[in-house]
Amino acid sequence: MRHIAHISDLHFGRTDAAIVEALVTELNDNPPDLVAVSGDLTMRARSREYRAARAFLNRLTAPVLAVPGNHDITAYWLRERFFDPLGRWRRFIATEPEPVWMDDEIAVVGVNTASRAGDFLDWSQGRVSHGRLQRAVRRLQAVPDHLFRIVVAHHPFLPPETAPETRMVGRAEAALSAFAQQRVRLILSGHLHLGYMRARGAAKGAETAGGAAGAGEGDLLVVQAATTTSTRLRGEPNAYNRIRIDRGRASVEVRIWDGQGWSANTASKAASAL
Repeated sequence: MRHIAHISDLHFGRTDAAIVEALVTELNDNPPDLVAVSGDLTMRARSREYRAARAFLNRLTAPVLAVPGNHDITAYWLRERFFDPLGRWRRFIATEPEPVWMDDEIAVVGVNTASRAGDFLDWSQGRVSHGRLQRAVRRLQAVPDHLFRIVVAHHPFLPPETAPETRMVGRAEAALSAFAQQRVRLILSGHLHLGYMRARGAAKGAETAGGAAGAGEGDLLVVQAATTTSTRLRGEPNAYNRIRIDRGRASVEVRIWDGQGWSANTASKAASAL
């Protein structure tokens, strides 16, 4: 059995200090096997924000796998944005923006979807470039067959059911198809500051008998996280996902901040992937 804490959109520079402290306590009192951070560790990619994010990560006792988000690339220093967009990330967070973490049960592959620019006005929209997708595929191909496969990225791959027009990461369908072919079971992402779960596969969009959004055998489950520590809320409380993987099955518990502490969101729908 493995446990993953999926946190996202921390936005140091716009965090609630009480939530940050409570999150450190929560994660260290019941440490997961891995903390997966799906991007936007900073608000404006400033060095002081990166230092605060690094200090937070240093306080966690569990291993950490983190990928960049669009806010982790500077919007002010255009020379840096175009010629060294991940320079500060490599300096403060990790030299590898697309890390891989494995043990004898799970394999987690990071994919960087943050773009320095694109053929659209809103550069916050990410993209899974051909090169990055091929690199992820090669890494997944090297994973032993028996491991449960997970991808961590920042931008969303499937929209919420309540807002199907939501813009997805560029080349989302190509990436989903490639990941499915490599038997990826979970994608963990953020960006929207909304928490939801959607299945892609034979049971795409289906619900289980208990009313839980789920995935059938061999399906791919996309798990979105709300912002975990930022004050930039979009109609949902701060939250993170606690994921348990046991004998090839994943279950997701949403942990929400109620103003006093972290608790299970009993109103949320648990999700599972066989």
